[in-house]
Amino acid sequence: MKRLVFYLIACYLLLPGLSACNKNDAPFTPTDSIGKVNKWVLDSMKRYYYWTDEIPPHPDYRLSPPEFFRSLLSGSDRFSWISDERTALPPTSTYFRYGFHYAFISIPGFTDGLVGVCTFVNKGSAAEAAGLQRGSCFIKVDGGAVTLENMAAVNLRMNGHAAGPLRITRAEWANGVLTPGAERSLNDGFGTEDAVMFNRIFTQNGKVTGYLYYSTFNEAYDSRLLTAFAKLRRARVTELILDLRYNAGGSVASSAKLAALIAADLNPGDNYAIYAGNRNMGKAPRTLQAVLNTSGSPAGKDYNQLKDAQLSLQRIFVLTTRGTVSAAELVINNLKPYVQVIQIGEATMGKDEAAFMMQQRPWQIQPTVYKLFNAGNEGNYSKGLVPQHQVQALASLPLGALGTAEEPLTAAALRIIYGQDLPGPPVQLRRAPVELIYDAAADQARHALPVIIHSSEPEPL
Repeated sequence: MKRLVFYLIACYLLLPGLSACNKNDAPFTPTDSIGKVNKWVLDSMKRYYYWTDEIPPHPDYRLSPPEFFRSLLSGSDRFSWISDERTALPPTSTYFRYGFHYAFISIPGFTDGLVGVCTFVNKGSAAEAAGLQRGSCFIKVDGGAVTLENMAAVNLRMNGHAAGPLRITRAEWANGVLTPGAERSLNDGFGTEDAVMFNRIFTQNGKVTGYLYYSTFNEAYDSRLLTAFAKLRRARVTELILDLRYNAGGSVASSAKLAALIAADLNPGDNYAIYAGNRNMGKAPRTLQAVLNTSGSPAGKDYNQLKDAQLSLQRIFVLTTRGTVSAAELVINNLKPYVQVIQIGEATMGKDEAAFMMQQRPWQIQPTVYKLFNAGNEGNYSKGLVPQHQVQALASLPLGALGTAEEPLTAAALRIIYGQDLPGPPVQLRRAPVELIYDAAADQARHALPVIIHSSEPEPL
């Protein structure tokens, strides 16, 4: 009997606790300013976040908004972010602050540290003014050698995280020998980037091949893109090499314009992309015309304009590296249902996600909302799009000029098209193997934004 009384008393004493638990499960309405911001963040994430089912059931509203936001994220999420008006958005352009991409490599026989090599130099930039070009080498930064131990600090310096001119010590590479040269000083200077950097024609045995280097999906250059394709069409090209090796993405509408210029079978009413979201968002197919309608540039917004410059291609060769990301990956994957895509180079970065920004001043969040698929429901490339023909772009020196038979990725495409009898002068370069240690273009791609959904998409909470 005593045991029964004790048991009933214990159960009775536990009831307030059980009641309290029920109260904690009820919706929480914070009254302080931090709590209100966090409540907005949580409500938005529950509605739109791709991994909404992984949000913790009882987040801590006392955390600062950045800490609170991070506490909600899935372990699979690499790209969602939060900022306020006093905080800079995720850095992307800082990786190109002086107007050049670079890599650090290890050269057999060179024992004085790592060697820097310019992989791309922007026109009108500080790097070009200092005489740098693709393939230029340097062995010191601000007077010191670059080593595995200090490379992270050197990268922060070169990517614009310190004030003052950047000093680099040049070195000349010739016939397998690296000779130290003079020091050059670079002030800040990105230059004016033109999305259509190179547009060339190869002709051999009556077969005409076009080459297009396209650096960014920037709507300001959509008219230049149409002009480039009109030139290729007038030349009656039957093959196209599209170089996206350092393309860090941009406008979805520009990517749709490029796809329509390439694939004659892609019509306005055909699906260009499928956005797959959480249980609230579902699947959202987008036709080519629907995506074109979101463009802020009139050039190519009318499909008839694209049709006038369109090429009749059976296949397209796309050159990629780890620096190929976001909208650049989108156009590669989304062309596949409409034209044969032959990818050459290295696997891309793997941003198969889309997002849109939500704002409650001063805070703004940009969570992953969708995964991206093409019209054939092909997607899931978070580990990158893997090329059929794998070629390492930075496996040897000298690099060779972009868009020439002296450059390994371009040469691989030309060999598929023409065989061993390549168009142009014979390749004279004497190559030497090197080991890639760090690639700034790939680092930039890791920080590049995912595909951004236009404001015509559903309004956030």
